[in-house]
Amino acid sequence: MWTQLKTRLRHFAEDTRGTVAVEAAIVLPLLLWSYMAMYIFFDAYQTRSSTEKAAFTISDILSRETNAIDTTYLANMRTLFDLMSESDSASGLRVSVIRWSVVSDDYELQWSHTQGAFASLDDEGLNAIENRLPNMADGETLILVETYSTYEPSLKVGMDDLTITTFIFTRPRFAPQLVWSS
Repeated sequence: MWTQLKTRLRHFAEDTRGTVAVEAAIVLPLLLWSYMAMYIFFDAYQTRSSTEKAAFTISDILSRETNAIDTTYLANMRTLFDLMSESDSASGLRVSVIRWSVVSDDYELQWSHTQGAFASLDDEGLNAIENRLPNMADGETLILVETYSTYEPSLKVGMDDLTITTFIFTRPRFAPQLVWSS
């Protein structure tokens, strides 16, 4: 009886019929998950790239503006940002004009306005970001454009929703400063 059991166990261990199906059943789910994860991660990277390009475009448009801008202009800039970044989720845009003063040896906030659920920049917020701002000459101004959008992956492959933010500063090109019209 024991020899017969040993013989059957040895034949079972040496039998290779059906191993491809078993290996496929084990590997196929992992392979499919890996493929979908690569797609989602690439899509997130592409979304971040298009968001940054959209923010740079808006910053460049504002730097070339010679007329005063208003709420309608800023709302149109946010619409342009949403179109260029292909954002269909929550997004926001904040435009601020900052000036350097040698007298006070500090950055001075000229104005800040937003579109979306962004809070306007105030003096306290300016102090928090001043280490990210460039060195400037006395009286020089710069336009700070900040954006955010949310990337929501189409499948849950271990990546949560991603908040994409940009922080771009540009010097005015054709006018000494960007002016806000009330």
